[in-house]
Amino acid sequence: MPHPSAPDPDPAPGLVTIGKAAKKASLGGRTQIIVPVSGDAAALSGQVEALASCRADIVEWRADTFLSSLVGSHFVAAADVEEDLVRMARYVADSSPLPVLTTIRTSVEGGEAYLDDEEYCALVRRLASFAGGVDVEISRDGSSVLIDEVHEAGAIVVASFHDFEGTPGDEQLAEVLAAMNYAGADVLKFACMANSATDAARVLAAQAWAREAYDRPVIGISMGEHGAPTRLVGSALGSAATFATLPGWEGSAPGQFTVEQVRTVLDITEGAEAFRVEDEDEDALPRGYVNPLSQTYGTDKDIAPARRRNDGWDPNQW
Repeated sequence: MPHPSAPDPDPAPGLVTIGKAAKKASLGGRTQIIVPVSGDAAALSGQVEALASCRADIVEWRADTFLSSLVGSHFVAAADVEEDLVRMARYVADSSPLPVLTTIRTSVEGGEAYLDDEEYCALVRRLASFAGGVDVEISRDGSSVLIDEVHEAGAIVVASFHDFEGTPGDEQLAEVLAAMNYAGADVLKFACMANSATDAARVLAAQAWAREAYDRPVIGISMGEHGAPTRLVGSALGSAATFATLPGWEGSAPGQFTVEQVRTVLDITEGAEAFRVEDEDEDALPRGYVNPLSQTYGTDKDIAPARRRNDGWDPNQW
């Protein structure tokens, strides 16, 4: 029987709820801390146990690392280990005190799962019933259909894009975010390696722009030494969530801080009302102020992004 993890209705426009009842969190308001758990059964058991005492909001189960522990260096058809994955999905969902985001990160996006598109979609589809949310790699053939199927299973979708070599140009980032939005994803996530401070700044600009343009949660991550500060900026710059590590365990990407480090910073920055500008306070901005994001990405008048796939979105507008 599928795990009862269908999300509750969204509490407000622009917010997305992952999980239900006592195990739920909202994305799109204050920045949520997501902590990854990974590895084989023994490692997962220890990490899941540690969740009870950490100050995270959501747990990400990196199912690709568990899959890797099952098959090792041998070729094994995904269907042959599907039931093992399902059993672990049940364990994580039942044992975690936090809502679960399930991720099968493939090798082409920096993960440990060597799967073709058909295998990937089949496994994601099967695991969707046991999680509050599911990561869907937007570059996969069939990702739009898969997003619909995950929704039918009762989970939200975090559409994702990863580049471990560098940060794409502004136009490519805009195209990726538009594709995620067009496909109907609930949350838009992109993570890029920063080879300079300028790369990190561009990721923050794209994140803030997408949050305003699409009115849905966005997770923009700049990886590596140059990008580490972007993990701490909070909702002031449009960050719906940030990823942090459990103390004593390895992170899932370069530049992650521990849960306690991130929580300490967010408690300060997101508790400072002076950093917030409400819609009705726009006149308080300095006269002549020009939003730098509009110079890079345009305004709503320059780019009219589709909110849903059926509202006449034209890919040629990009």
